[in-house]
Amino acid sequence: MDAERSRKAAEAAQHKADKLTAEAERRAGRAFDMYGRFAGGQPLLVGHHSYRSARRAKSRADAASDRAVDAYKAAERAQRDAKWAKAKAEARTEIADTVATRSRPWEPSDFQVGDIVTVRVFEASTSTYRVKRVNKKTLTLDGGGGGWDDPKREYGRVLSRTRDGVTITNPAAGEVSE
Repeated sequence: MDAERSRKAAEAAQHKADKLTAEAERRAGRAFDMYGRFAGGQPLLVGHHSYRSARRAKSRADAASDRAVDAYKAAERAQRDAKWAKAKAEARTEIADTVATRSRPWEPSDFQVGDIVTVRVFEASTSTYRVKRVNKKTLTLDGGGGGWDDPKREYGRVLSRTRDGVTITNPAAGEVSE
């Protein structure tokens, strides 16, 4: 999924979250109105002619209240999903922009042991590692576990390289990022 589609998905998720929040508020208002009959604090009078009607009204109001709570929970989940989708879209856009500014791909000659590299780990997340070994097709990175957890990443996943305090995002032009 490219950055533009990811951004549209985030907007759709936010729209859904807003819609569910409005629905939850509507349901809560309806439940509140249904409890209006009991606002004065009058208890249900067993044996009174209004008891069955009041009992039904209270049961309906309780059910409406439960539905409102469920709607609020669904709205909260949707808000969390929308927030995650927005963060993911922003990360994808940032990664896509970084890759788009390159005039050529990274090569083994661009790296030395000890360089600090930022690599794309998944679609929308990055990690920073120290280069442990420069291979023909991949970089072996220091995972910090004494060798057993050292990840290998292809050169196409590298977003930037830092050497001597200078960060390079475009291997050909030598752009310095701030």
